[in-house]
Amino acid sequence: MNEFDYKSLREKSWRRKLTAAEEASMRAWLAEHPEAKADGELESRLNAALDKLPDAPVPSNFTARVLEAVAREEAAVRRPAANRSRSFWRSLLPKAAVAAVIFSAGLLTYHEHSVAKRAELVRGVKIVANGLSVPTPEVLQDFDTIRKVTGPDPELIALMK
Repeated sequence: MNEFDYKSLREKSWRRKLTAAEEASMRAWLAEHPEAKADGELESRLNAALDKLPDAPVPSNFTARVLEAVAREEAAVRRPAANRSRSFWRSLLPKAAVAAVIFSAGLLTYHEHSVAKRAELVRGVKIVANGLSVPTPEVLQDFDTIRKVTGPDPELIALMK
């Protein structure tokens, strides 16, 4: 016999009187496990004391009260299902609001960035348009020859640094 069988027999002893074979196997298990012997003796004395008590009288409306309690419990089980769906949407609403604010801030930041880039590009085009005119390709054909004759321009080099 293992501990599960012992516990099963102990639970049976709460509901009815054990048979002689069940009682013998329970005593054998308690003899093998002295640490549970005190609990087993206490359990058997408690069962004997409860057996001596008279049965409690049942009220005349007992069945009606039990059925009413069952109906109340079933109604309580059905009601929270509707409340759960409402509470789901109520808990989702603040999260959606926060997500919308974050998304809007991201869009606004992106828009401001693209406007700033576009303004920078316009400034660059204005500078080039207002600046000196670009020489024609014919002038630039002889650039290497002119540079070899005149040598490097120190002012131009200083400007490039």
